[in-house]
Order: sequence, then C-alpha cells, then structure tokens
Amino acid sequence: MFTSTKANIAFMNREEIFKKGFSGIILAGGRSRRMKRDKSEIKIGDKTFLEIQIEKLKMLGASEILISGKTVQFSGVKNVSDIIPDCGPLGGLYSCFANCSCDDALVLCVDSPLLSITTLKELLITHQSSLKDATILSHNGITEPLIAVYNTRKYPLIKTLLDGTAKQVTVVCFPDKNIAEKKAKKKPAVRAFLDRLDFRLYEFKGDETELLNFNTPEDLHHFPPSSFIS
Repeated sequence: MFTSTKANIAFMNREEIFKKGFSGIILAGGRSRRMKRDKSEIKIGDKTFLEIQIEKLKMLGASEILISGKTVQFSGVKNVSDIIPDCGPLGGLYSCFANCSCDDALVLCVDSPLLSITTLKELLITHQSSLKDATILSHNGITEPLIAVYNTRKYPLIKTLLDGTAKQVTVVCFPDKNIAEKKAKKKPAVRAFLDRLDFRLYEFKGDETELLNFNTPEDLHHFPPSSFIS
C-alpha cells in the first residue's frame, strides 16, 4: 500500500533508480460515470488521489510530470490536452508521449492510488536493465498496461492505430443504425498498442491490494481511510 513520504525516503536514491531520466505520466481522464464524481479529487487522508500519484512520481525523481485528461495547477506539472479527442486511455498516452522530453515514461492511472513506491521503483529498475520497448506489470497471468514503463518514441504506432480505427468507421456501413453507432464509438485498446511492441513483464509478487483501482462508491468502502495511508 501507499505509505507516507518519510517511510519511503530512506531507501530512495534518485540517481540510482533511473540514471538516464524518465517522464511521469498520470492518466486522469474519463467521465467517472460509475464513481459519479471526479476520481482525481477523492481524498485518502488529507491528499487527493491525484496528489498522491504526483507525490510518488516526484519521490522517484521523474524529470517531468504530465497529466492527461485534467487541467490542474501544481508546480512542476504539465497539463496535456488530447491531440485526438475521445480516444480513451490510448489517446491520452499518445498525447503525453508526443509531449515527453524523455525517452521513457512511467505510466500511472489516477484511480490506482495504493501502488507503493517500492513496486514502482522495481518496475523502473526492471525496465532500465532491458532494451525492450516497454515493461508491463503482471500478476497471476494478468497484465496491467496502465502500470508500465514505455519508450515514448513509439508514439507514432499509436497514431497508426487511431487513424486506422477512424478509417474503418468511415468506410463500413451498417443497415442497423444502432449497430453503426456502437461501432463508431469503439475505441482502440492499449493492448492493441502492446501487440506492436517488444515488451517484457515485471512479475508483481506483493500484496495485490496495491493494484486495486477505484471505480465505484462501493469500492471506497472496502477499506477504512487508515488502511490507505499513514
């Protein structure tokens, strides 16, 4: 679980974690329909989900922090607007990668605030030791493409996916209008991007509570606030 800043600083050495530098990306878009309020503004203790994720990236020594899907006023944080609107997380990645100054980026979602500094540090180190396009967190056979480190220079591949989807929508006709509308709204998945990369997995073996994301009000009731942060 996420713990306090003081509890983590002891083992932090920013230069050793990622010598060549990395960008930090927080995906904070989406309409939060199931949560019925902006997830980035939900608080654990005295900090919002967004503040928690920003703090972790700063502690890890991110060269820059980019936020997709939300405009915020935080020192040292860059707001990134969608280059291609309404394309979901993949569109957010594309826009952020295109604006990154570093070759590699650690990607987090705003609604996964329990990820520990230790886990993210190990994910970064695992990627640093390889020559792969990406390093993806995996647990019990499940891959988490939005808890990952990516080579940002691969963003043209995302553009190809987004353009390809748009072309398919314009040339295919459906006799049933409802079907046509559903097809037109379908967004390319991040996993389609992964299929085009040479990536490796980082096998997570810790407490899977860390990996929880919070999508509904009921999710917030699973743990008391004291379980989240100390």
